[in-house]
Amino acid sequence: MERPRPGPSSSMMLIAAVILVGLGIYMNWPLGNGDDAASGDASEGMREDGAARSFGERPPQPREDGSLRRVRISPERLDLGVISQCGPRVKPEVLLTNDGPEPIEILGWVATCSCVAPELEPGIRLAPGAFIKVPIRLDPLGLGGKSQRLDFRLDGNARGGSVRIDYEIRSPILPMPVMVVRPDREDVRLVDLERVDEEGNALAEAFSVRGVEPPVARFVGTAGAGHAAIEVDFKAIDALAEANPGSTLFDWETRNGQTRWKTLEIEVLTDSTACESLRVRVRNQ
Repeated sequence: MERPRPGPSSSMMLIAAVILVGLGIYMNWPLGNGDDAASGDASEGMREDGAARSFGERPPQPREDGSLRRVRISPERLDLGVISQCGPRVKPEVLLTNDGPEPIEILGWVATCSCVAPELEPGIRLAPGAFIKVPIRLDPLGLGGKSQRLDFRLDGNARGGSVRIDYEIRSPILPMPVMVVRPDREDVRLVDLERVDEEGNALAEAFSVRGVEPPVARFVGTAGAGHAAIEVDFKAIDALAEANPGSTLFDWETRNGQTRWKTLEIEVLTDSTACESLRVRVRNQ
């Protein structure tokens, strides 16, 4: 009588699972078009309007196998359609529910792109059955189809579930670079603004810059039809942050016990009817 063949050991199965998970994360990491990975603690992305969060109570919802998840995110996928750096800001929301039997603390988050950040208050705790609405800030960087993932981190460094965010960017005016990062040795950064069609092709349509709010950049002229340029002054941004500590104009971070500005969104006003107001995000080093 033939003996049954031994199956794979539990250790080999565990190693294979880890490899597959790592490969899956790598395959989902967005490349190019200004996307870069981001993470933060729960103090990042505070709500600008200071409004209170929405809380409530409902019974934990069991999974199909009868066990209870600690955090349920609804929806688990957001399809935002077409968005632009011009016009009104898109700010979707997700609902986080504690489906477990114990209280939890949401300590932070990890995203596949710095263009995605939840507006989540620091160290928020949820009782069993409690839920909270979390707005998500989304910066449309680059052009074309995008797919980002946002993971929430719980106490004990546990992953608290994730949401996938799909969208397509079409902006009549495209800034280059799409994320204006502070240079290492200079206090100014030149940004080219290019008039493009829906496919990202250059259009020879003249336009100029009428102003920048807050006034931390200046119009430096055009470089041919369809192009204009601004110069971002990082010293002016430093002065604005120093004069307005804790201002909701900025995202803030703490390093070595010192709080400093991390990002700032500026509004570039143009005379182009296709994009009269362009949002550009500036980042500190």
